[in-house]
Amino acid sequence: MSAQPEFTSDENDLLLTRRALLRRGVTDAEIRTAKRGGTIVPIRRGCFAETVQITAATSEERHLLLARAALDAASSGLVLSHQSAALAWGFDLWRGASELVHLTTDRSTGGRVDRMRHVHAHLLDAVDVTERLGLPITTAARTIADLACALPFDEAVCVGDSALRSQLATPELLAAALARCGRRRGTAKARRVLSFLDGRSESVGESRSRVYFDRFDVPAPDPQVEIVVDGKTYRVDFLWDGIVGEFDGLSKYAGDQGGDAVVREKLREDALRAAGYVVIRWTWADLADGRLARRVLAALVGR
Repeated sequence: MSAQPEFTSDENDLLLTRRALLRRGVTDAEIRTAKRGGTIVPIRRGCFAETVQITAATSEERHLLLARAALDAASSGLVLSHQSAALAWGFDLWRGASELVHLTTDRSTGGRVDRMRHVHAHLLDAVDVTERLGLPITTAARTIADLACALPFDEAVCVGDSALRSQLATPELLAAALARCGRRRGTAKARRVLSFLDGRSESVGESRSRVYFDRFDVPAPDPQVEIVVDGKTYRVDFLWDGIVGEFDGLSKYAGDQGGDAVVREKLREDALRAAGYVVIRWTWADLADGRLARRVLAALVGR
């Protein structure tokens, strides 16, 4: 009996290419049989993934799989960039993984969009290109500079804060990368983005909250401040003068059993209130209009 064809992907790389499968001794007929049988699924021409692996993958993992397939099929010179590069660096994106793979070609014209790819045309300095996950990619700093030019202000702040928080980029590196971008659309906005970034923001929700307060002319709070009450240290999301601000995202309570996190949060809030602090909490929905801003401003006037 002949051995079964090997369609197992590497745990660090879900992509199976026809070229690699042929090197393993798998025939085209066996690839077609595996596709019909549902063992593998096509990603793009000549690229596949195990069905069990792709089904279990996160949206970020699936996007990076598409990125590998796009680069495998592309001519040399394209590098992963923009939202796709941000995912590869592990940065948080407000809207998550893009439907299109973002790539950059090192020239000033010739950008294009097709069914799977958005190819940007921008000159790339050698210092702005590196390798990550085995892929050619814009550096962390250049990735944020590109996104600061391309994305709306609040989305760019979210990913930029994440980059600073990761310590894969610094304000100095970001400024230098943007300067190397030269004169292009979005650079004025990008400078405003870079000046607004704060790596102390610990989540997309906190970054969006900072943008929200700025938009409604609420004085900028200090993020991630430690407050000592009766010998216990509490770190709060935001602090104004005597006013604690807390963004309640779902992840804050994820993974806890029996509501332990909710109980701890209530005891923490009770301790802060007993010490004289006003505590204002909000969720994603509260960032949709000006009511939260009015609550904060009223509390500040009352102090």
